Amino acid sequence: MQIDINEAERLNLHYEVTGEGPDVLLIHGLGLSSMKTWRFQIPELARRYRVHAYDVRGFGQSNNPTGRFSVQQHAYDLEALMRAIDLPKAIVIGFSMGGWIAQQFVLDHPERVRALVLSCATSGLRPEGAVKFVERAARVERMGMQPLADEQIRNTFDPKTLANDPALIAFYRENFLDDQENPARSYASMFRALSTPNLTPQLSRIQCPTLVLCGGADNGITRGRTATDAAEILQQGIPGATLSVIPDGGHYAHLEQPQVWNDIVLSFIDRLPPN
Repeated sequence: MQIDINEAERLNLHYEVTGEGPDVLLIHGLGLSSMKTWRFQIPELARRYRVHAYDVRGFGQSNNPTGRFSVQQHAYDLEALMRAIDLPKAIVIGFSMGGWIAQQFVLDHPERVRALVLSCATSGLRPEGAVKFVERAARVERMGMQPLADEQIRNTFDPKTLANDPALIAFYRENFLDDQENPARSYASMFRALSTPNLTPQLSRIQCPTLVLCGGADNGITRGRTATDAAEILQQGIPGATLSVIPDGGHYAHLEQPQVWNDIVLSFIDRLPPN
């Protein structure tokens, strides 16, 4: 369904809810830039929880009439969405870009986050990473998405996935190159926007239970200097956070190793104290 969250801006977010129980809210990443990234998570989580998923502005089936892109703007949008659907509090799960949004959101609205799951996410880029983000945005603006596809796939997935799961790779490629799901202009604009925020100095302010996951074979450009670098910074910076590394997972560990990922996340959520 489409949710009108800003009448003046004419902003509509594509949103779906599945299942019954305590509320879990999912925020997708950039590349497979819609709630489709949760294809293996929503059915499993919905067995026990009420799962909310949406497409962030400018991606999937959500519009972006003003062309605004930033982590802070996406956090504003999330708060407006939760007000629009009368959702006071949720367990928030963010993947990659969605992890950035989730961090900003919990910093802005700690009362709305029961617990936090950050998957293959970072709190801020090192200088060399920021340069790569700006370079990627410029390449997309010059050449479009097609020339990036093979490189993106090589850097995104574990070599075992590339060799053994052609259906997943085809699914990813189709959506990466889909100009409605992942418009080149939106993709480039968001990469530029992600080159600047650094939430690392504020991580100690996050007080809710937090799980950090990463793929042991993550070669994505958000990861830091090693596959686990960004995740370790999150785990060390957020009080009481736990870290799980998925050995045969790349940047999309939740798609490559869905049963492992789901088991880790469900175990974490199931152990949370009652609201």
